[in-house]
Amino acid sequence: MLLLISAICFILLSGQVNSIEKLSGTYLGQEPPGSVPVRFARGVIPDDLHSVPIFSKDGRSMYLKSMDSEGITVSKNDGNYWSSPEPVFRNSDLGNSDDPCLSYGGDKFFFSSYNKEANRDYIYYSEMKSGKLSQPQQPEGNVNTLDLHWQFSMAGNGNIYFASTGNIYCSELEGGIYHEPYKMDSCINTNLSECTPYVSPAEDILIFSRSVNGKPDLFISRKDKNGHWGTSQALPHPINTEHHEMCPHITADGKYFFFISSREGLFSAYWMDADAILTN
Repeated sequence: MLLLISAICFILLSGQVNSIEKLSGTYLGQEPPGSVPVRFARGVIPDDLHSVPIFSKDGRSMYLKSMDSEGITVSKNDGNYWSSPEPVFRNSDLGNSDDPCLSYGGDKFFFSSYNKEANRDYIYYSEMKSGKLSQPQQPEGNVNTLDLHWQFSMAGNGNIYFASTGNIYCSELEGGIYHEPYKMDSCINTNLSECTPYVSPAEDILIFSRSVNGKPDLFISRKDKNGHWGTSQALPHPINTEHHEMCPHITADGKYFFFISSREGLFSAYWMDADAILTN
């Protein structure tokens, strides 16, 4: 009886809704954050994530990859409530889909998938038509010539930023074909390890992880008026902590900044007002 009363008290005090189907509104109906990072949808989405939640431009679809799932899942809002998460791909060949990434226009769904024979990840995409995804295919050109791992990001012009062997690269899109990736300069890449980049739609802000003292912190670089990337700067505490911070992402509406942190033991999603980092 004492255990039962304690459990009830915990539920009442935490105020958590443990079923996504009971939630409505944008961003799962969560109270908007301020300038300090807070856990996103605690008790609703998985605690241990490989990607932050990625919301569609209309805010009615949420994609994520948890550490213990075989692939990316999607939850959708029908105008009233959110649906239970379901696998985006049920095909066994792409059941290990990871790193969801939406094109700026929202008409293409990009992701990575691990190829066992090649022992590496490749980038794929599907066209989004009437809410359904076409058969996945690799982008034309050379974006997949380098091995990549974990989050990649796409600018509004289609250029893709990704990490390979501890450095960040960019593959530019021209005429529907991706050029050979080039390694970014010393404003971004150092003798440390850089990974999980996010690039803004205007391609003027780059946020990424850099391993400092053996663990990743989030850094930001901005382009100057001449189009050159500036020296990257570490984001302040309490964004960066003594724990792991990775997988930065700014929502399509520009309102919120998401990232993954291990400050509570697992790789959980945190969010905050994006202006807190964009205006500094």
